Amino acid sequence: MHSLIAVEIVLRDQIPDAGTKPLFQLIKQGADACILTARQAEYLDYGRKIRNGMVHGQTMHAAMPPAMAVPMVTTSFAIVSELCADLSQRRLSILTEG
Repeated sequence: MHSLIAVEIVLRDQIPDAGTKPLFQLIKQGADACILTARQAEYLDYGRKIRNGMVHGQTMHAAMPPAMAVPMVTTSFAIVSELCADLSQRRLSILTEG
């Protein structure tokens, strides 16, 4: 779940007017704005549903079979890496222009 939290933090930073919107809206906005691919949005939405089940007491444990966990964690790390790299490049160009 920590990887999903990391993605949520980065999406809030990258999506204009993210504010306190729920994660499902951030995922949808990210996909609509081509920040996320359809496949990434699908994995994140799946992880979001598991997280919500845990938070609301519908799921009793966080264990997932590796076949499900690996794509979700891999996708989360890829998204964070890509979005943070893009942000770093934008900040660098602002610094070098000024």
